[in-house]
Formats: sequence, C-alpha cells, structure tokens
Amino acid sequence: MSKTLIVCVDDDEAMLSTVARSLRREPGYDVRTTLNPHEALGWVAAENVAVLVSDYEMPEMTGAQLTGQAKRIRPETVRILLTGRRSLDVAVDGINQGEIFRFLNKPFEDRVLRAAVAEAVQRNAELLALSGDRQRRERREQLRKALESEYPGISTVERAEGHYVVTADPWSEAVTLGLVGLDRKLESGG
Repeated sequence: MSKTLIVCVDDDEAMLSTVARSLRREPGYDVRTTLNPHEALGWVAAENVAVLVSDYEMPEMTGAQLTGQAKRIRPETVRILLTGRRSLDVAVDGINQGEIFRFLNKPFEDRVLRAAVAEAVQRNAELLALSGDRQRRERREQLRKALESEYPGISTVERAEGHYVVTADPWSEAVTLGLVGLDRKLESGG
C-alpha cells in the first residue's frame, strides 16, 4: 500500500525540520519538505499530494499565494497554513486565496499538528471520492448526449395516465433497434 504524501514548505529550515519530525512519527505518511514554494507546486502538479502544510510568511511568495496556486492545480490537495502572525488580515488572505482547511499558530503543539494533518488526510479522501463521482456523472451525461444526437428522442421517457411507460427489458429493445454497444455492461460503468 502506498503512503500518503504530505508536502511541507517553510523558508525557516529549523521550523521545517520540526514540522517534518512531528509528522514522520505517524505511520503511513511520506513527508516531503522543501524551502522552495515553486518546488512544492511542482510536486503538487506531478503527484497526488494529499496535504500541503505551508508557512504563511515566506520571501518568494506567501503561504496564501502558494496554497491558492496549489488549489488551482490540484483542488483535492488539502491546505494547512502555519503562521506566527495572529491577525485577521492573515486569516482573510488565506481563506480568500487558498481556501485553507486549518490555520495553526507557531509555535504549535505536535499533537495539534498531527491531528490537523490526520483530519486533512481524511478530507482529501472525501474530496477524491467526490471527484470520482463528478467524473462518472460527466461520463454519463456525455453518453446521454451522444446517444440523443445519434438517436433523437432516445433519452426521453413517455408518460401515460400519471405514470411513466418504461420497457421491461431496455437492453433487448436496444438490440432490436440495432443500437450496437448498448448492453448490460453499461450499468457497471465498464
């Protein structure tokens, strides 16, 4: 089983080391660290990063800017900001740009960081499941449109005297009509 990828970004090497050490205590995590936010974005683009933990104040870009870009690249990556500044403008910036899952103050307690990341990993799994549902809905709608354009009226259901008229065996009717490829396998998405 593959490990859950957690990416940590901070321009302070000592703080980055502390964050990584805390998270590496948890089994099942592949914790990757960088001082460079651009490198972190490359990882987010190339791999299934479950959680991005970033410092807010960095010289190249703020954590809010980094998480905002990460959200555009991979919306399922859950974003956590660490900050030493406890101000409303930091919170608003993080929410507006990166839709932050959690804000944690520095210095942080190990158990609080680990709990936030565990919740973020769970949220990532939920977002991935929703993404799969969305893809299935889109595939189903594309199929319906293709069928309707090739066989006008096929996607409409007749209604008679307050109830819908539905054939008992649509797959046999499809074969009778010569609709190649329409069979029971479509019900399972295969």
